[in-house]
Amino acid sequence: MTSSVSSSPISSPNLLKSKTYSKPYRIEIGIIVLFLCLTIPSLIVLSLIYRRQTLPSSPSSTFDDNFHQISLINYPNARCMDNSIASYYVRLANNRHSRWLIYFDGGWFCYSKDSCDFRRQFSPDLITTKNINQKKFFSGILASFKQYNILYAPYCSSDLWSGSSNLTHSHGYDIFHAIFRQENYLQHAKQILFVGFSAGGLGLLLNLPDLFPKFSSHIDLRVIIDSAWFFDYSDNPNGISKINQGMIYWNTQISSSCQLESRYKCLLGSEAIKLFPSSVKILIIQSLFDLTQLYLDKINLNAYDFSLKLRDNLRQSSHRISIFAPSCP
Repeated sequence: MTSSVSSSPISSPNLLKSKTYSKPYRIEIGIIVLFLCLTIPSLIVLSLIYRRQTLPSSPSSTFDDNFHQISLINYPNARCMDNSIASYYVRLANNRHSRWLIYFDGGWFCYSKDSCDFRRQFSPDLITTKNINQKKFFSGILASFKQYNILYAPYCSSDLWSGSSNLTHSHGYDIFHAIFRQENYLQHAKQILFVGFSAGGLGLLLNLPDLFPKFSSHIDLRVIIDSAWFFDYSDNPNGISKINQGMIYWNTQISSSCQLESRYKCLLGSEAIKLFPSSVKILIIQSLFDLTQLYLDKINLNAYDFSLKLRDNLRQSSHRISIFAPSCP
């Protein structure tokens, strides 16, 4: 009789030993692989960050290869409030497009020695063109004009772009007009869009009447005034008195085409646009509860009345301008 033998193999002691240690080996190898997977990418990222921070920047470019800082060193009166030479910034579109966006920035003003000393101490970035926020060129309104050539003029004069005084270092007027004498960037322009925010908008209202005649009648000229539509709020003359005081302090230069007896009225929107050629397209962006004007006029309880009068003032010029006037601060 043939005996039957089980087909299942019998594990030897050596085999059992090898199976006992194979699992810990796999765990250790897994830990090593996981460590390398986490460490190597981190080292690569850190090395790239370090390399980016230590790469030397081009001396002629402030932001990237397309943005260039242009000094007004050839114009001795084009100085900021800290007495440094003013600069502006230009980015030429890759296709050298014939459309231009020219942006004049804002940022309140000072109107006396005390208020200007306060500004120097607590708002140092607003009295120089040395330190510019790079994000400004890649966000907001500028991000929508990637196909345009861009000229950006920082606000460093604290005088609504209107002054010409060595005594008080108020040279906004001098800076504004030096920019357009500096380079003939606009000789091939077919469309120019001027944008002014806050004090920059007031600067456009004041200075553009003298600048427009220098452009060919074939150029499509457009203007956006953002948060700079002031009107004569007779119920509270506090704001007007500050502007009048400032205009004396800055030695404000008024266009010869503005013949109003009260010089401050040349800064008021409804009066200033009368000096613009009829062919120029104008868009006004103005909050009906503009915190700047409410603060300037020290208006609290009468804010609603101010808003209604501002709305009516805009409507009176609606035949000449396009209006976006939200009812929010």
